[in-house]
Amino acid sequence: MIELIILGFLTNYHPLTLYDIKKGMERSTEYFASTSQGAIHPALVKLEKNGYITSKEEVKNNRTKKLYTITDSGRERFSMLMRQDWGSEKYKSTQLLKMFFFHELTKEERLESIKIHINNFKNMRRDLINIRDEGKIRLEGMGLTIENHKPSKYEDDALEFGLAYSDFVTKWFEDYFKRIEEES
Repeated sequence: MIELIILGFLTNYHPLTLYDIKKGMERSTEYFASTSQGAIHPALVKLEKNGYITSKEEVKNNRTKKLYTITDSGRERFSMLMRQDWGSEKYKSTQLLKMFFFHELTKEERLESIKIHINNFKNMRRDLINIRDEGKIRLEGMGLTIENHKPSKYEDDALEFGLAYSDFVTKWFEDYFKRIEEES
C-alpha cells in the first residue's frame, strides 16, 4: 500500500522530499489507508534500490534536501499496482469493537464514548473541508481548476466520499446516542 501511495504522489507532484510525502499523506491518504509514517523512509530506500525512483540532494538556505522523482519504470510499476485487485479490506473500527462489549460500561460511560466518537468524526469532516478548500486555493494559484486538472478531480472525489462517510457515521452515532439515552 505504501508503495502505491508514494509512487502516486510522485506521479502527480514531483519532485518531492520525504517531508512533502509525509505531509501529503497526513492531508489526504491517511483518512482512508492505514500506513505507518515510519514506513515511508524504508519504502523510499526500497523504491530507489528497485529503480522506481531516483533522488538527488539539493542545498537550499544552507539546508540539504533530498528530492525524489519517479522513473519510467516507477510509472510502469504504479500503473501495474493501480490495475491490480487489492481485494477488500475488513472494516476495522475501535469504536465498533468497544460497542461490542458495551455491556461492561455504565450508561454514562457508553454515552461519553459515543460523544467522543461523534466529535472525532466532526473533526475529521472539518479537516477534510479544510483540505478541499486549501487544494482549490492551491489550484487557483496555478491557474487550474478541479475540472481541468485530472489528478485533483479524483482527489476531490475521494474527499467528497470522506465527507459523505463522516456525515453518515456522525448521524448514525447521534441516533445511537439517543437510543442509549432512552435505555433504562
